[in-house]
Amino acid sequence: MRGDATQSTRAAELAQYVSLTIAIAGLQFGWSVETGFGTPYLLSLGLRKSLVSLVWLAGPLSGLIMQPLVGILSDKSTSRFGRRRPFIVGSTVCTVLCLCVIGWTRQITGGHETLTIWLAVVAFYFMDFAINCLQASLRAIIVDVLPASRQDAGTAWASRMIGVGNVTGYLMGFLDLVHLLPFLGSTHMQVLTTIASTVLGVTVAITCYFTPEKPLVRPPTEANDSLEAFRALFTSLRSLPLVIKRTFRIQLFAWIGWFPFLFYGTTYVADLYVAAHSTDGGSEAETMERGTRAGSLAMFVHALASLASSLILPMFTYSAAVGLPQQQPGPRSSSVLSNIKRVLDGIRARLMVSLPTMWAMSLVIFSLAMLLTLVTSTVFVASMILAICGISWAVAMWVPFSIIGETIRGVASLPYESQMHAAPVSGDYVQLSNNDIPMEVIDDHGLGQDADPQPVPPSTEMSAGTILGIHNVFIVIPQFITAFASSLIFAMFEHIQGSGKAGGQHAQQIALVMSLGGLSAAVAAYLSWKLRSQS
Repeated sequence: MRGDATQSTRAAELAQYVSLTIAIAGLQFGWSVETGFGTPYLLSLGLRKSLVSLVWLAGPLSGLIMQPLVGILSDKSTSRFGRRRPFIVGSTVCTVLCLCVIGWTRQITGGHETLTIWLAVVAFYFMDFAINCLQASLRAIIVDVLPASRQDAGTAWASRMIGVGNVTGYLMGFLDLVHLLPFLGSTHMQVLTTIASTVLGVTVAITCYFTPEKPLVRPPTEANDSLEAFRALFTSLRSLPLVIKRTFRIQLFAWIGWFPFLFYGTTYVADLYVAAHSTDGGSEAETMERGTRAGSLAMFVHALASLASSLILPMFTYSAAVGLPQQQPGPRSSSVLSNIKRVLDGIRARLMVSLPTMWAMSLVIFSLAMLLTLVTSTVFVASMILAICGISWAVAMWVPFSIIGETIRGVASLPYESQMHAAPVSGDYVQLSNNDIPMEVIDDHGLGQDADPQPVPPSTEMSAGTILGIHNVFIVIPQFITAFASSLIFAMFEHIQGSGKAGGQHAQQIALVMSLGGLSAAVAAYLSWKLRSQS
């Protein structure tokens, strides 16, 4: 009976993880459509290359503004539908509308070139702001719903969903969608945006339906001054727990390394391909197109490696909320499979590491991979480097959010390694906010059963949305740093070597930028390693 109850509980938890995070897969699919196909689409409309980079400033600008703002407003929202759900639904509707406008821009403007370009640019900007609003809300609701002991599993599932969205999005680039699905549109972008809109709408609907929220009830005497809360955002940074402050610092250095990889990874492989096949004959445009496909294939393999890592690595980590699992000795079984499983569990227990240790190891891998670009000259090796970085990317999408979520939910700011031979301590837990309590419970029968109907009390301190919004600022700032530094490096090489050089020389310039990002990632690895033993 106990085994049946345990199995039922695990099935219910699995269903909750999937329903809670599946919207992130839909969001990532839509994001991959923008990042993977946005630039060639804008160029096809007639926008100059020099202006395309200005369009992509929408990403860091919206992240810098929207995520902290949405975090504060949703933390204080008293909507009867819950704190996060109104922002999730509203931003989803806006994203779907923008995707539709992008797919049918020429039809909407009647083919007027200037008007078409302006409408597409405005749609991309609005979509970036909506996506950042949606991302902030979906991350915050994970922290709201799951207790501290399940934050690590919840964020691990979010990482897996990101992997699913990435793999599916990159896969779309290899398919002739117009031939396969002609009823969805007459161009590749129309079919893509239609699919992305449908996937996003369905996945968000699943998350909203199966993740009940309780409204925040504010006493009549308490003012709801969101402007005052926003002004207090940066002054409250000093009151953050030490673990969260150090996590933000690690993210600052880590993302200085990640953005060159994300911006130039595909181009790096493509330029190496062009350099290797420049004498094969054929037009320059054809060679560059094949190089672009080679870069896209490398990123697809990267996405597969990231997805596989997100499935495997969480089995070899433990969180501060749960501590290192203790293997209980049991009677030997006559079953060969049972004995094999017992041995494998013992090996896994010996290999388990804390979240900061896993983060530090992944950053070391990423740093070394970026430094190797300086001595790489073949497409195959460059593609393998991008694939290896998929391991680190899976950890980057999982571990920082787990550490932050656990701390928000009340986990003690204790050295991680002190958990290795003891059960989690319950005496020194940091309580950031009195409204960050589980919003639902799972009973013996399944998922999504409402807990005590008492409303969530208001908080006088920062809550999940606010802290995650501040966290995003430390991710966005490196994007400005990277864009400025890479522009200076490229301008310097253009002044020395002149423009129009071979693809191999351009690949070397990109490798220099990526290797500098690797040095920054090495600093992040050192800080993450220190986090494992710091309070």
